[in-house]
Amino acid sequence: MRVLKLIAVLFLLPLCLGLLGVWELQRSSESIKEFSDIKAELSEMHVELAAMVAKPFSRSATVDINGERMGVHQAFSRVTQAEHELTILQPMAAVMNNLAKGVIALGLLASLVGVLGLLGLRWAGARASHSRERLLHTFSRVSRLLPYLLVGHIVAMGAAVAAILGFEGLGLWHMGKMATGEFKLMLVVLMLMLGFLYSIWQMGKQLPVMLHMFEPTPMSILGRAVTTEEAPALWAYVRELADQLGALAPEHIVLGMTEGFYVTSSDVSLLPADTLLKGRTLHVPMLYLGLLDTAEIGAVIGHELAHFAGADTEYSLRFVPIYEGIGRSLGVIAETMLQSDVLQRTTLWPAFMLGEYFMERFDHAVNHWSRVRELAADAAGAQLTGNIAIASALVRISAIDPLLQQGVSTHVVRATNPSTEHPVTRDLPVSVVQELAAQPLTLPEEDMAASLPHPSDTHPSHRERLASLHVTVEEAVSRGTRPIMAAQASAAMDHYFADPQALRARITEDFLGHYVEQDAAVVQELRSHAGNAMEEVRLHEGARLRGWITLGCFSLFLLLGLGLLVLPWLLPQALGSNKSMILVAGGVLVVLMACLLPFSLRLLKRANKTALLLTPEHFVFANLKAPLPIRHVADFGLQMGQGLHLNLLLEDDAPMPELASRSFFSPDAKLDKKKRWVQLQLIQFCRDDKKLKNEQLAELIGTYLNAGTARHLLQQRFEQA
Repeated sequence: MRVLKLIAVLFLLPLCLGLLGVWELQRSSESIKEFSDIKAELSEMHVELAAMVAKPFSRSATVDINGERMGVHQAFSRVTQAEHELTILQPMAAVMNNLAKGVIALGLLASLVGVLGLLGLRWAGARASHSRERLLHTFSRVSRLLPYLLVGHIVAMGAAVAAILGFEGLGLWHMGKMATGEFKLMLVVLMLMLGFLYSIWQMGKQLPVMLHMFEPTPMSILGRAVTTEEAPALWAYVRELADQLGALAPEHIVLGMTEGFYVTSSDVSLLPADTLLKGRTLHVPMLYLGLLDTAEIGAVIGHELAHFAGADTEYSLRFVPIYEGIGRSLGVIAETMLQSDVLQRTTLWPAFMLGEYFMERFDHAVNHWSRVRELAADAAGAQLTGNIAIASALVRISAIDPLLQQGVSTHVVRATNPSTEHPVTRDLPVSVVQELAAQPLTLPEEDMAASLPHPSDTHPSHRERLASLHVTVEEAVSRGTRPIMAAQASAAMDHYFADPQALRARITEDFLGHYVEQDAAVVQELRSHAGNAMEEVRLHEGARLRGWITLGCFSLFLLLGLGLLVLPWLLPQALGSNKSMILVAGGVLVVLMACLLPFSLRLLKRANKTALLLTPEHFVFANLKAPLPIRHVADFGLQMGQGLHLNLLLEDDAPMPELASRSFFSPDAKLDKKKRWVQLQLIQFCRDDKKLKNEQLAELIGTYLNAGTARHLLQQRFEQA
């Protein structure tokens, strides 16, 4: 479907503009020929009339011009005026002819750019599957050229539309007296053209975004970079492993808390310090330095360092950072689109779609080579400490990770909601290790089909990796799920650092402080929303005037129908054979008006009745048995058609409301249980007898939804709104 949309946007749409230019070129060419013929004819007439004007008694002479009889002097004046108008129309026709040619050229250029872009991406994606070298070369070249193709396509499309508007605006000028309406229409079209040109100029603000859309952006990591002095044993061990593999040693080691082991050569934005690291970075989850044994740690770090050894080095140093960065850049563009106006979103949309298609074309090749390099890295790690070590490390990390995530999340919640019952830990690694030691390690069978979380690569499944290591699942699980000894794990973790207690305290402060700061910002945002919509608002239909008007009209037609029914009895002689027809017409009118009158009465009776009551915590509908809690509403929408529909989408886990008995003359909501909608349809929505525009109603409903949801979230965090 995305390919079809891209074909439509990048090829078919500019091609249609080009075809429109062909039609305009035909019209302008015919105009040029017509003006040329008229000029030649006027020139002959000018000579003849000039000779007649020069003769005596020319004031009384007349001539026939296009079937109209007029004096010679008047005819000469008209011909002179027409020749003067041609001096404007002929150059204008030439300009229009050039504009039409420009539309054709720009439309074809944009179509060509679109076709080249799509075909080039298909070719590049297929070529990238042949080898990692071709993947790197092709991806790098395409990522450099594609932004310029996109910018060229956008500029060509914008200029083509502006040229079309200019052509049609100038085409309104004609010979003879221009009417006021024609002048206004021409000015409107030309103003649209100028407005569009201004919009194109405004689009220039987005061009830098597109030109740099495939430039890598830094990778954010929550952790702390440790120096050789802070972690002498860790640095020594990592360098020893790199030497044994013949790999490039990392330039930075970052200690994290919840993410796994991985290496990256992307630029790293280190949080919460907000420092930038360049070069090769090894991320080490501090807790696993105690939860894994030395052989397992060596195997896992060796696996990661193998990406900087041999043929994998260039791939890891050059391709992976670009590929990761482009994925993050597309995320940035998506956020930019959400915060932009309609024009800017429209401008960026084809670029974003093509960027996604660009990544899709390379996904297959990237996944293929990622699997190959991961299995090769497993083999390299196994060379250092043995196959069973890396196999058990794989299983052990998979078994510990969900428990570790849950334990750390618990401490984050306690840090953001401090209490005397659960004080905030000052030593997160040791606290989590002690909690993990109290829990048995298991690995469900379905986890063998999963892969370890990794920020860049697509890892093969556990079962596939164990098979490539020639280690049975039973053997790996037996060793990998051994119990955790808290004291032993803490001592093993401390072994790698010069002052482990101080380092653990700093990492704990950094890690929990980051989430506390994030939480404080979220809470502040929630409180700002929760402080809104504290009063009750009554919405009603308020269509009393429409009710009176329709009631009057329907009543008159009803009386007319009754009159037609009575007329044959009053004037039987005068009507003659038309009696039956009049009786049928009267009967139809009476029946129809009798059916429509209740709807007019309905508008009158429910005009001031409350259709929807907005309270700080609920939406109260007239015919629902219980108020609808705001926290049960996931989203809302407005729909035009036979009035205005307010649709409230319920959360998946929210119970469906129940309808109460309703009166025909009361406003009522309807339920769509399949789509989980609560729908209220009114002719219009009014507040305090004033009609609300659609934008005002949407803002009002959105404010109450945001405020109610914010209060509910704050209440869940044991705070009062």
